Amino acid sequence: MANGGTFTNNTRTHINMLVQLARVDGVVVQEEIDLITQIATGFGMSSDEISACFEDPSQIGDLSNLPDDQKFEYIYNMVQLMKIDGRLYKEEIQYCAKMANNLGYDEEVLTELMLKIYSDPHISADKASVKSSVQKYLK
Repeated sequence: MANGGTFTNNTRTHINMLVQLARVDGVVVQEEIDLITQIATGFGMSSDEISACFEDPSQIGDLSNLPDDQKFEYIYNMVQLMKIDGRLYKEEIQYCAKMANNLGYDEEVLTELMLKIYSDPHISADKASVKSSVQKYLK
């Protein structure tokens, strides 16, 4: 699935954002690790590449030029991860609000997504429906 340069950098950015979010409350739980690994594996990342993201998640590329579809995937996965442990921490919400803004969304997008994305990643909302409802929040 990976096709070199830009996609790989965007994928690394995506996973690094998730790792940073998982760390923001001071504790990374197994459910967070599992979800990040599942998302990264879906992008075709190797276990070594995934480990590298957990070791150094500091590399975050420019988010403003991403296609709208990718912006949605980033924000969708962040809210999924934020809700996976069944608790919402102030630091997580602040981080997601900052990243939503960097992606070109109004921060209100988080409220809509938090209402539509379940804490259990195996229960999925109609992703296409969620996507169309949040497009109005893109600046």
